[in-house]
Amino acid sequence: MQKVLSLIIVLSMACTLHATVAHKVNDSTLSLKIREKVQDSSLIVSSEIQNFSRQELRKKLPGIVPFLEVLGQNVLVWGWDFFVLQKHYAEISPYIWERNLREGWTWDDNHWAINFFGHPYQGSFYHVAARSSGFSFYPSLLFSAFGSWTWEYFAEREYPSFNDFVVTSVGGSLYGEMLFRLSQRLLAKPDPTWFEQSQSFVLHPLSFLHWKIAGPRVNNPGYFPIDFSFALGGGYRFGSDYRYDKMPADRLDDEWEEFNGAATFMLVYGYPDRKIKAPVEYFTIYARYEYGQENQLFAMNTSAKLLNYNQSNHKHSWFDIGIYLNFDSYYGNLAKMGNLSLGVGLDLSIPITPNIQMRYRAEPGFIFLGSADFNYDELLEEIIPDYEITREYQYNYGARYFTSIHFKFFEKININDRFNINLMKTMPNSEPHYGAHGYDIIGTNELFAEYLVLKNVALGIRLDSYFKIAAYTGEYFEPMSRTFHSVGLYNRIHF
Repeated sequence: MQKVLSLIIVLSMACTLHATVAHKVNDSTLSLKIREKVQDSSLIVSSEIQNFSRQELRKKLPGIVPFLEVLGQNVLVWGWDFFVLQKHYAEISPYIWERNLREGWTWDDNHWAINFFGHPYQGSFYHVAARSSGFSFYPSLLFSAFGSWTWEYFAEREYPSFNDFVVTSVGGSLYGEMLFRLSQRLLAKPDPTWFEQSQSFVLHPLSFLHWKIAGPRVNNPGYFPIDFSFALGGGYRFGSDYRYDKMPADRLDDEWEEFNGAATFMLVYGYPDRKIKAPVEYFTIYARYEYGQENQLFAMNTSAKLLNYNQSNHKHSWFDIGIYLNFDSYYGNLAKMGNLSLGVGLDLSIPITPNIQMRYRAEPGFIFLGSADFNYDELLEEIIPDYEITREYQYNYGARYFTSIHFKFFEKININDRFNINLMKTMPNSEPHYGAHGYDIIGTNELFAEYLVLKNVALGIRLDSYFKIAAYTGEYFEPMSRTFHSVGLYNRIHF
């Protein structure tokens, strides 16, 4: 996490490097009109935002600009780590570089949160450097990969980490694209207020600083509609079952039966009923945090549409097939999991009657890099006297399946069921725990019903089920399972 914090501290210096080059190559601007983002005549958008479609955008900068900025970020962060923080991992030399190039990739043992939260955020700065210079999504992803590769091979004395490279490159571009779009949306009018500018900076500092110093450029997404809501509630966890098949029941005293509070955030960006013109023109963010007397759980899913085929009759009826890039995360006492996956999704919306609307979504996918926490450390510590915990999770690949069905009655009542399951197998040669390898299954089912009491306020009830199953080979690793349920009430505010 220190790398991420260091990056934020020095990014203003990196942006200065970019601006210096940008002003040299941008003596004139290219007069372009942004494609009209609001295509639905029923959608009312302020005239100020519509005026953004007539604003002049500056032409794309040469590739050398984000290239130098990505390298500048790495140099500045490494300098902070070495000279200020005096970290051992920053003690590099030509010998370290030669060793890394000769011996290549490995799997690292860093803390789970650093690898699956910190590194994607670090990668978002590489991606945004290119996007803010006028590059589109896929070229910007290549800049993220370049930034991650140079960091892994030349900025640390640790061996290059393949998992860091993938998560920083792909996860960083996913997070970076979403944050860039949200940040630039707030600036999508001639004179955004100081509050809008502050929000833009919070969403992504580098995106805002580019806009402030050098202005918007081609491929800037401008304005897209968003729909988001926030819910607060509480409930009770019950039905806790935590067991190893061959272990005495009295050893399993980690119970989940308790009262808990919960906060849920959901954001939808773009139009679900249209063919997208660029990757990540439609995405969703769903996050839920549960906090109890003893245990907590944080779950987040980010899903972005990369390509799609769409047939739509009107705003309530459509058929859509798309390719999605997803990043699923769980963090807490139930499980620690972070999965990057690519899937094919069906999105179908049908008016059953004039007063009943149904939307069905299904998405099978392939997990090309994932993680799941290792569940046998306490057992191994008892059996093996000199056992040392090297990493509390495994690296995996596998399959993911997500489905949801949503009914709306009379524009007042919503009933929704969301099911998400991840089947994972240990990556070959990545296991740190005495050769332990096998399967992990982590899943959730969320069923909730709500009634709209005011225009933007709903009251609801929900029933959630969580489960985790682990099955590893070897005499020490008998099958393990953990399940619990939660019922609660909540209040949702829709913005």
